[in-house]
Amino acid sequence: MSQQSRDRPKDAPLNPALKSGTEKVYPTETSTPAPFDSASTKGRGGEGWPIIWLVVTVACVALAIYFLL
Repeated sequence: MSQQSRDRPKDAPLNPALKSGTEKVYPTETSTPAPFDSASTKGRGGEGWPIIWLVVTVACVALAIYFLL
Protein backbone atom coordinates (compact mmCIF):
# COMPACT_ATOMS: atom_id res chain seq x y z
CA MET A 1 0.00 0.00 0.00
CA SER A 2 1.65 3.23 -1.09
CA GLN A 3 1.49 6.50 0.81
CA GLN A 4 -0.54 8.17 -1.96
CA SER A 5 -3.25 5.54 -1.97
CA ARG A 6 -3.53 5.71 1.81
CA ASP A 7 -3.98 9.48 1.95
CA ARG A 8 -7.05 9.54 -0.25
CA PRO A 9 -10.01 11.13 1.62
CA LYS A 10 -12.12 8.00 1.56
CA ASP A 11 -9.31 5.92 3.13
CA ALA A 12 -7.92 8.58 5.46
CA PRO A 13 -8.57 8.04 9.18
CA LEU A 14 -10.59 10.58 11.15
CA ASN A 15 -7.56 11.45 13.25
CA PRO A 16 -4.32 11.10 11.28
CA ALA A 17 -2.28 11.13 14.50
CA LEU A 18 -3.78 7.78 15.48
CA LYS A 19 -1.98 4.83 14.02
CA SER A 20 -3.47 1.45 13.52
CA GLY A 21 -2.34 -1.21 15.93
CA THR A 22 -3.00 -4.80 16.71
CA GLU A 23 -5.92 -6.01 18.74
CA LYS A 24 -5.29 -8.00 21.88
CA VAL A 25 -7.33 -11.06 22.61
CA TYR A 26 -7.86 -11.89 26.26
CA PRO A 27 -8.84 -15.32 27.51
CA THR A 28 -12.50 -15.56 28.45
CA GLU A 29 -12.38 -18.99 30.06
CA THR A 30 -10.84 -17.74 33.32
CA SER A 31 -12.33 -15.17 35.64
CA THR A 32 -11.10 -13.27 38.66
CA PRO A 33 -12.97 -13.07 41.96
CA ALA A 34 -15.27 -10.13 42.54
CA PRO A 35 -13.59 -7.16 44.28
CA PHE A 36 -15.93 -7.55 47.24
CA ASP A 37 -14.82 -11.14 47.75
CA SER A 38 -11.14 -10.24 47.76
CA ALA A 39 -11.40 -7.16 50.03
CA SER A 40 -10.35 -7.51 53.63
CA THR A 41 -10.98 -5.20 56.57
CA LYS A 42 -10.32 -5.23 60.26
CA GLY A 43 -13.16 -6.23 62.51
CA ARG A 44 -15.50 -3.40 63.45
CA GLY A 45 -13.85 -1.14 60.89
CA GLY A 46 -15.66 2.08 60.10
CA GLU A 47 -17.99 2.13 63.09
CA GLY A 48 -16.63 5.48 64.28
CA TRP A 49 -17.66 7.44 61.18
CA PRO A 50 -21.25 8.17 62.29
CA ILE A 51 -19.91 9.77 65.48
CA ILE A 52 -17.38 11.83 63.51
CA TRP A 53 -20.10 13.05 61.14
CA LEU A 54 -22.33 13.92 64.11
CA VAL A 55 -19.58 16.01 65.70
CA VAL A 56 -18.81 17.78 62.42
CA THR A 57 -22.50 18.50 61.80
CA VAL A 58 -23.03 19.89 65.29
CA ALA A 59 -19.93 22.09 64.92
CA CYS A 60 -21.10 23.40 61.55
CA VAL A 61 -24.60 24.15 62.86
CA ALA A 62 -23.12 25.95 65.87
CA LEU A 63 -20.88 28.05 63.61
CA ALA A 64 -23.79 28.84 61.29
CA ILE A 65 -25.93 30.03 64.21
CA TYR A 66 -23.01 32.10 65.58
CA PHE A 67 -22.38 33.82 62.22
CA LEU A 68 -26.08 34.44 61.56
CA LEU A 69 -26.63 36.18 64.90
